[in-house]
This record gives sequence, C-alpha cells and structure tokens, in this order.
Amino acid sequence: MIFRHKILLVDDEPANLRLLQRVLGRDYEILSAQSGTAALDILKQSKVSLIISDQRMPGLTGVQLLQQSLALDPDAIRILLTGYTDIQALIDAINTGQIYKYVQKPWDAEDLKLTVKRALEAYELRSSNLKLIKDLQSALAKLENISIGTITALANALDAKCDYTSGHSLRVSRYALAIGRVLGFADDQLKDLELAGILHDIGKIGVPESILWKPGRLNDEEQKIMAMHPLKSVQMIGDIEQFERVKLWVKHHHEHLDGSGYPDRLTGKEIPIGARIVLVADAYDAMTSDRPYRMSIGFERATSELRKFAGKQFDPEFVEALLSAVGENGEHLSSNGIPESFLGLQLGSIDPLQSGKQHLVEAARLRQTGL
Repeated sequence: MIFRHKILLVDDEPANLRLLQRVLGRDYEILSAQSGTAALDILKQSKVSLIISDQRMPGLTGVQLLQQSLALDPDAIRILLTGYTDIQALIDAINTGQIYKYVQKPWDAEDLKLTVKRALEAYELRSSNLKLIKDLQSALAKLENISIGTITALANALDAKCDYTSGHSLRVSRYALAIGRVLGFADDQLKDLELAGILHDIGKIGVPESILWKPGRLNDEEQKIMAMHPLKSVQMIGDIEQFERVKLWVKHHHEHLDGSGYPDRLTGKEIPIGARIVLVADAYDAMTSDRPYRMSIGFERATSELRKFAGKQFDPEFVEALLSAVGENGEHLSSNGIPESFLGLQLGSIDPLQSGKQHLVEAARLRQTGL
C-alpha cells in the first residue's frame, strides 16, 4: 500500500512505540526510533510529514529533538507527547521547537488520530501554499509585460487558501480603486491601486493558521508575527520594475497617520498615498466582513468607525472618498457587492459576498476539539 504521509514516532519505550504504531499504522507509513539521536539519523535519510515524540527520554528530550529536527526537515509538523504539569514552561519549550501541538499523557487513541489528521491537513496546506508562492514569484520574475490573468489566478488561489476571509483581497482592491476614481487618479495610478489591493496580503501565507484563524484577540507575540506580513508580501512580489510603486504601497498599508502603525511607524504624508488608500479599503472590508474573532459590524457602524479615527489612523480625504463611492450604508455598491474593476480582473472561483463563513466554522471546530 502506498501512503500519502510518512510519520516518525520517537519513544524510548518499545511498548509505547508499538501502541502508537497500532493506532496510526493502518493509515500512514511509520518510521520509529527509540532515542532522539536515532531519530535525527533517520531524518538525515528520510523526509517525513509528521514527527511525534515523547518528551521524557534519556539523552535528547522531545523538545530538544524537535528543535534540532528543524535543520533537517523544517517542513515537518511536530507533536509532543508529555506528562508535563508546568504548562507555562511547556509552552515556552514548544515555542522554541515550533511544535504544532502537545498531547498530554495518557492520550486517547481517537483524540490522537484526530490531532494527527488535523496536523497533516496543516502540512498539506503549507505545502500547497509554498508551491503557490514559488509559482507567483516565478510568474512575476518572467513578466516583461504585466500578465493580469496570471497575477489574478495566483492571488485568487492564495486568498482562498490562506486568508481568513475568502474574497478579501478582491474586495480591498475594488474599494481602493473606488477611492482613486473619486479623486480623479490617472489610469496608471488606478492600475497600481487595483494591483496593490490584490497583492497586499499575500504575505499572510507565511503566518501560521493558528494565528489567522484565532477566534480571540492576538497576544503580543502573535501581533509581532502578524505585523511581518507586509514585508513578506513585498518579498513575494520580487524585484520587477513595473511593481516598484505597488510594492511601496503594499509595504506601508498598515501605517497610521499618527505614527502608530507598522512596519516603519511613518506619519502623515510620509506614508505613500496608495498605502493610505489601501489602509482605508482594508479596514472597511475588515469591519463589514465576518472574522474569526467577531462578526461584521455592518455598513453604518463601519462608516462611524472610519470617521471616528479619521485624522488619527486614516486619511480623512480618503475616508470621505470611499463613503462617497459606496454610500453611507453601502447603497451605491453593485449587485455583486463591490465596485467595478479597472483592469477587468475577475476572480471566478471567489464569491465576493462570502465573508469568512468557512473560517468561522473552522474556528468553532478548533474551540470544540481543543486543537
């Protein structure tokens, strides 16, 4: 039988290895090791999708093994089996080893199988996303003229797979474009506004799903990770001459007028004009869409919030331009819920009115299962 995934089991107790193999061996190819050193030797020869290690072992502990395994197989998902009682110490150790989840002993066979299934889904998603990044970078690197179809298809796939609201990038690009139209921007600026909106969040593909789908507010460490996504977006766009202005707008689309934004804490007119526009468009879509941590607040409240923070976070001119284009309650929007495209971009597999329902379901599932 050919298995889709290979799992490395590590435990110094042979009986424990046999039990794990009985639970998982019917569905996956199993490799096993009775020490951390032996496990590292296996990883030098074989690539695996998942490593499951006991924590308390002679020589290398489970956390030490999983930490060292990063150099040999950085893409593998890591699960730790532990009887730890000091949860904070455990969490600190897990962070150093980039561990997907810890499972407390004694573990339940069905719960473990579900955890493994979800871990391998995360592995497949990450692998798919990495391929999409390479495809996007390759396509951009080969462009002599901007291939709108290629960019659209790849951004569409990235948005559907890794952003927490399907259609988000499409809607942001159209709201940004609507602002530019109200202000009478030239065609080249409108083109770049639409592209910046489509590409502004592709860096989120490098943000762990546990952060993107978190049903609550992010902690300080998670905020730092999330704040890296504009820089990652710029890296993915690459060094194409035609995209220099687009990259600048993407990089600074989370800067605030009062200097409280990121990544460079720019203020006022230091922030590129397109970045200030994308920020307003991004915030408007965030407030009028369902998110893992809250439901849409609706058009009326979104309008109130934009005006409340105009002059502090948002450029007041661009807030009023957006509201002029979409209406105080979204009444000027087209039948599909978004302004018209300038470049003729159509994301066929994305329903622009779908606002994160599947991710709300995923967040509920994670809360229920404790994953």
